[in-house]
Amino acid sequence: MLITSLGHAGLEVEHRGTRLQIDPWLSPQGAFQGSWFQWPDNSHLIDRLAAPDAVAISHEHLDHIDPWWLAKLPNETPIFVPRYPLDVLRQKILASGQTNIHEIEPWQDVEVLPGVQLFFVSERSPMNHDSAMVLRTGDSVFVNANDARLCPLQLHEIRSKAGHINLLALQGAGASWYPMVYQYDAAQKRELSLRKRMAKFAYVLQATRAAEPDLVLPFAGPPAFLDADLFHLNSEMEEGIFPDHEQVAQWMHQQGFTNVPFLYPGDRLDLRTNKIVRDGHWSGFRYADRARHLAEYASRRRDQLAAVKASYPIPDYDLWPGFRSYFEELLTCSDYFNNRIGMKVGFEVTGPGGFQGSVDFRDAALGVYPDLEDIQYKYTFESRWLPSLLDRSVPWEDFLLSCRIKAWRDPDIYNDHLLGLLKFADANALAAVEAWEKSPRDEETIKVRSGCKIFEVARFCPHAGQDLLEVGEILPGDIIRCNGHHFEFDLVSGACINGNTDPLATQLVDTHPESDLQKETVCTGSR
Repeated sequence: MLITSLGHAGLEVEHRGTRLQIDPWLSPQGAFQGSWFQWPDNSHLIDRLAAPDAVAISHEHLDHIDPWWLAKLPNETPIFVPRYPLDVLRQKILASGQTNIHEIEPWQDVEVLPGVQLFFVSERSPMNHDSAMVLRTGDSVFVNANDARLCPLQLHEIRSKAGHINLLALQGAGASWYPMVYQYDAAQKRELSLRKRMAKFAYVLQATRAAEPDLVLPFAGPPAFLDADLFHLNSEMEEGIFPDHEQVAQWMHQQGFTNVPFLYPGDRLDLRTNKIVRDGHWSGFRYADRARHLAEYASRRRDQLAAVKASYPIPDYDLWPGFRSYFEELLTCSDYFNNRIGMKVGFEVTGPGGFQGSVDFRDAALGVYPDLEDIQYKYTFESRWLPSLLDRSVPWEDFLLSCRIKAWRDPDIYNDHLLGLLKFADANALAAVEAWEKSPRDEETIKVRSGCKIFEVARFCPHAGQDLLEVGEILPGDIIRCNGHHFEFDLVSGACINGNTDPLATQLVDTHPESDLQKETVCTGSR
C-alpha cells in the first residue's frame, strides 16, 4: 500500500496500480466562506493528479468534502461515505454533479479497490458526525481517524477485527472556533488556547497507546487563514489550537514515540518498507518560516478571496422577518433540545439589513424576540453571511468554523445542545441524538484517585460514551476531565462544570491514601 499526501486530510492510496482518494481538498477558493486554506499550499498537485478509481469521504466538513475537486472527476467515479442520520454529506456530493454515492453502515466491509477492503467507524454519539476509515490489504492495515475522536475501546475493536495496525493517521490540530472568537482578554485567550492544544496532544497520545501502530501520522490540519480580517488567527500555530504536523511529531517524540513522521503534500509513504519519498517541491520549505510563506500565500489567493466575498453580497433588504420565520420553525423541531438549551440566545447582525434579536428556548417564554434582554449567549456577525444560513445553503457549523463571528456567553459554559440544534436543524437528526442520550448506558464503574480521596465513577463519559479508564484525566480540585471532548466533571457532585451535559455518576468511597487499588482501575494524571 502506497500513501501519498494530498494536503490537509487528503490522501491517495495506491494498491496494484489502482488509486483511492480520501477526503481530497484542493479548491483554490479554500473552504468556509474563504476563511480556511490548505496549509501548506497544495495547489502544485492539481495538474499532477490523475482521476482516481474511487473516492472515500469521512464527513461533511468542507475541508474534507470538496465539490470543486469532485466536479473535475468522471461522473461514474464511485464515492464511498458513512451513513449518518442527516443527509448533508450526500447533498454536498450531489452539488458537485457526482451521483455514484455508496452509503456504508458502520463496521460494514466493502471492497473499494481490487484487494482493498474499507469499513467506517463512527463516533458513538450521533451528536458528532465524524467517522474513521479502516483500509486493509493482504499485508497492511491503515486506520485513518482524521477528525473522528474514537474512544480506546473502538480502537481495540478495530484491532480485533482488522489485526495489527501498520499506520494510524489522526488529527493533531484542532478544528474549532473556540476560544478565538470569544470575548476573552488576550491573556485568558492564550491560556485557553494552550490548554486546548495540550488536551488535543493528550488525546493523540492516548489513541496511539490504544492502537499500538507501527507508525503514527499527524495530519488533517491546521488551516491557513489568508483573509486580512482573519490573518491574526495564524498565531494559533505557535502555541494555540492549530499546531502544524512537525510540532505534533516533535511533541510525540518528547513522549518517547519516535515512529511519528509527517508528510508534505506530494510526499509518499510506502507501508511495505515504512520509507518516505519526499516531493522535491518542498526543497527549502520550513514550517518555522511560516510568516513569510503565509504572506506570500495570501498574495497568491487575493483574487480567489475577493471572488468568495463577492458571492455573499451585502443585503439590501430587512433580514429580520426571514430570521424570525427560520427560528420559529426551528423551535418546533425538538422539545428535548429546547429544554437542554434552556436559555435565551442573542444574535447581533451588523450592517445593512441587520438587527438585534434573540431566541428564547425556555418553555415559559419560547419564541423569537426583537431584543437582547436577559441573554446568556450572543453571536455577532455581518449581515452578508446570514442569507445563506437562512436558506440552508450554508450549515451553521460551517459558518462557525469560518471564525467570521464574535461570541459571548455568561456564564462561560459550553452548551452542546445549542450547537447541535443549529448544525442539524432537522427533526430526524435531533431525534437520533435524543434517543441515544436517553438510552440505557453501561453501568460499569471504575475507581479513581484524586489526592487522598478515592471515588467510584461511571466508566463511560455521559457526553459521548468515551472510556474514562483510558481518556480520563484527574485535575486539581477533585475534577476529572474526559479528553475525548474536554468535558470536566466535579468528582464530588458529578456535575459537568464546563458544559450542560448530564452529570457523571460518582461517589466518594475512601479517603485513605494507601487504599489497595489495582493500577488498571485508577485514572491518574495532571494538567
